[in-house]
Amino acid sequence: MKHEMNILLISLLAVCLLAACSSELNDPEDLPGSPQLYGVHGEGYLLFGSSNFHGYDIRDNLGGDITGCRTCHGNEYAGGRTGQSCNASGCHVAEDGGPEACYVCHGDSYTKKIYPQEYPSHATHLEGGDYSATTIACGDCHTLPSNYEDPAHLDDATPGRAEVLLRNALASVKTNGTVGTPAYDGGGGTCANTYCHGNFTNGNNLTVAWKEMNQASCGSCHGQAVGNPLPGGSHPQNGNCSACHTGVIDANRTIIDKSLHVNGILNVFGQARRDW
Repeated sequence: MKHEMNILLISLLAVCLLAACSSELNDPEDLPGSPQLYGVHGEGYLLFGSSNFHGYDIRDNLGGDITGCRTCHGNEYAGGRTGQSCNASGCHVAEDGGPEACYVCHGDSYTKKIYPQEYPSHATHLEGGDYSATTIACGDCHTLPSNYEDPAHLDDATPGRAEVLLRNALASVKTNGTVGTPAYDGGGGTCANTYCHGNFTNGNNLTVAWKEMNQASCGSCHGQAVGNPLPGGSHPQNGNCSACHTGVIDANRTIIDKSLHVNGILNVFGQARRDW
């Protein structure tokens, strides 16, 4: 009898461990609680791979506004009159705000990164890239809401679209060769006239596409995208970049100190200059 009890306990423990390790709801058996109660939304409403996945419904039919879900699931999405908590799957964590957490709609529920993951541009600007350690904050380009229901967050004028305002100080750095002011084209998804992309003395002043790849390759801001990376205008055409920009770049034209690149300062001959 004792042996049978041990087997039963081990089996129950294994079931619990397997349930806890499930990171994606792709099959009906992965669903928490009582699946038979989910029929009100139709088949596959909780499954990532389903065309009826609730994320698509909220995005496409509700304009991203999930506050109506509180009617049945309660103000904290803990179950309400349905008894089905939106925070039970592990995708939504009550401590983070449940379904209203930033990363749920435009981030990653697993890494808890709050910015969109579709394109590398967000990560590069917020975390730094291969060529520069410079980072910007979300509020440099977006008006941050105080809470989920803030009019600055969800609005009827531009449902499902984030307004972009280029207020970053680095993007607006002025040099002797600066033209215009930073501007974002919502229709084309492009940024123009930013210091970060060549709007400076002898720079290219490149208009960059947010959703495209390789928009900041060596030569895109100064020089030629392929081949010669040397700035034009009055800049000497000397291929030995490290001779003048010591500590910033090496003889192989590899950035060795990212904090000195794309920082709004001309680092030349060991000096940090702003008079350029």
